[in-house]
Amino acid sequence: MGRKVFVIGTGAVGTSLAFALRKAGRDIVGIHDIDSRQARTAAETVGTRGFGGALPDILKEADTVVVTTPDTVIEKVVALVQAEELYSSHQIWIHCSGHLTADVFKPIADKVKGVATMHPAYVFPPHQCTEIPEGVGFAIGGDEEGLKKVREHVALLKGSAMVVPSDKRPLYHAAMVMASNYIVTQLSCARSILVSAGIAEAEMEGLLLQLTQSAVDKARTLGISHSLSGPVRRGDVGVVVDHLEALKTLPLARQLYISAGKAAVELASGEPGYCQDTAQTLREIFDKA
Repeated sequence: MGRKVFVIGTGAVGTSLAFALRKAGRDIVGIHDIDSRQARTAAETVGTRGFGGALPDILKEADTVVVTTPDTVIEKVVALVQAEELYSSHQIWIHCSGHLTADVFKPIADKVKGVATMHPAYVFPPHQCTEIPEGVGFAIGGDEEGLKKVREHVALLKGSAMVVPSDKRPLYHAAMVMASNYIVTQLSCARSILVSAGIAEAEMEGLLLQLTQSAVDKARTLGISHSLSGPVRRGDVGVVVDHLEALKTLPLARQLYISAGKAAVELASGEPGYCQDTAQTLREIFDKA
């Protein structure tokens, strides 16, 4: 079992994953960033050697190479690795993009043992080393040897692995963005509405976060399909109309409310006993708005 891992990329995912794998017993032989200072900082956090600038020859000694750079950089990294022959036939190459497939490793795929993807479905805020808790899901893909290795890593991290077909990666990643990034965006938008209402900022964040957490808790308990609440779920047409009127001075928030409201109508209309005439009325109101 190859235990030596080299990580390319010192962003939030790279540093966090390197730290987690080292904690789980892997030998992190190095971490790289084009910026030497960032490489040193990440190395100190992880407890390994940092390499800045050009990719080092030690890369070839690793059993697994994990590329955690932004999507637009992965292809450039692979091209550089191919040109300088910084790979070995015993290696597994993995990237952590949720959008790209293992095909990005095509230039070196026939020169290494295996290639794969390993995207953690978890939030990694910038400039932080985030603890990866047990139970995190990873979207994986790749060839036979690559999949074997990523399953091994996921098991080490006590997570769960889900194979996502290559042609469905963009859909998978869009869903992950909506379930994480856009939740934060909606919270920010809700905060801006409260600011316009004159509510003190010191009071509003706790209120919003508590409300959002309660919604997530109910979705976990009851299931996503059955945990919707609020005016659309109750069929309170008048309340929705009042909201749309009040939001006219906040066009961006209003547009988000409309888009989310349309989706809420479709979710609510699938519930037993929901009045379909009410659903149609709400559709028309949102479309007109």
